[in-house]
Amino acid sequence: MEEEQSEFRHWDELLPDVLGLIFSYLSLKELLEVIPCVCKSWSMAVMGPLCWQYIDLFQWSIRCQPHQLDRMLRMLVTRSSGSLRSLHVAGLFFPLSFCKCWLPSGFTTTPK
Repeated sequence: MEEEQSEFRHWDELLPDVLGLIFSYLSLKELLEVIPCVCKSWSMAVMGPLCWQYIDLFQWSIRCQPHQLDRMLRMLVTRSSGSLRSLHVAGLFFPLSFCKCWLPSGFTTTPK
C-alpha cells in the first residue's frame, strides 16, 4: 500500500521565515523554553529575527532583578538583528541614551 502524498507540508518542512512569523504570536516563555526543544528546525527558526520584532517583557521585567533584565534585553535585541519594532519593558534603571547604543538604528521610543 502506497502512502498518499499529503497536500500539506509537515511542520519541519516549513520555511524558517514562516515558522518565525507563526512563533511571533507565542508568549515569551514559550519562545524561550518550549519552541527550541521541539526540533532543530524550530530551534533555528526561533533564533531568527522574525520572532523578535515585537518584544513584550513588561510582566517579566516587573519581577526580575536589574542584571537579569539587562542580560535578557541584550540577548533579545541581538536576536532581533536590527528588526526590532517595539519594546515593552518596566524598570529600566539606565538613561535612554545608554539604550540607544544597543538598539537598532532608526528605533524610536515613545514615553508612556
